[in-house]
Amino acid sequence: MEKLIKLKQLQKCERLHRNGKRASEIMILIFSNRAFRLLRSTFVILIATLLWNTLAMSPAISQTTQAQTNTRKLKVSVPPEYPELARKMNIQGVARVLLTVASDGKVVGVKELGGNPVLVASLVQAVHKWKYESADRESEIEVRFEFTQNH
Repeated sequence: MEKLIKLKQLQKCERLHRNGKRASEIMILIFSNRAFRLLRSTFVILIATLLWNTLAMSPAISQTTQAQTNTRKLKVSVPPEYPELARKMNIQGVARVLLTVASDGKVVGVKELGGNPVLVASLVQAVHKWKYESADRESEIEVRFEFTQNH
């Protein structure tokens, strides 16, 4: 297959040379053709990646919306500690987790949703100590916490 493509390119070069094209013009045509094929392939891969990410994010978006409708009042909250590693490396940002809260108000599960892993670990450690008001059933609550360094 590759030999066939090279043969066709060689035949095209000979045809162009007979029509009075210089070698530099022929080389420009060949390289521009290769660049166009590479650019086209890159574009297709980029579109496929964007489409994949859009479809993969859809369940997370709907889950977040559902989680925000089931809010309960927080009775006991311990703020997360700013990790020493994050302080030294000047890491700041938002950490997000999804809590599963039992009917008695205890946090029984934590799912990491996003953020720097160092910050998320600190938030996970803190939310395990939180307590919510009682309810008739288990619920899910999204928690977002912004870590900023106070200079």
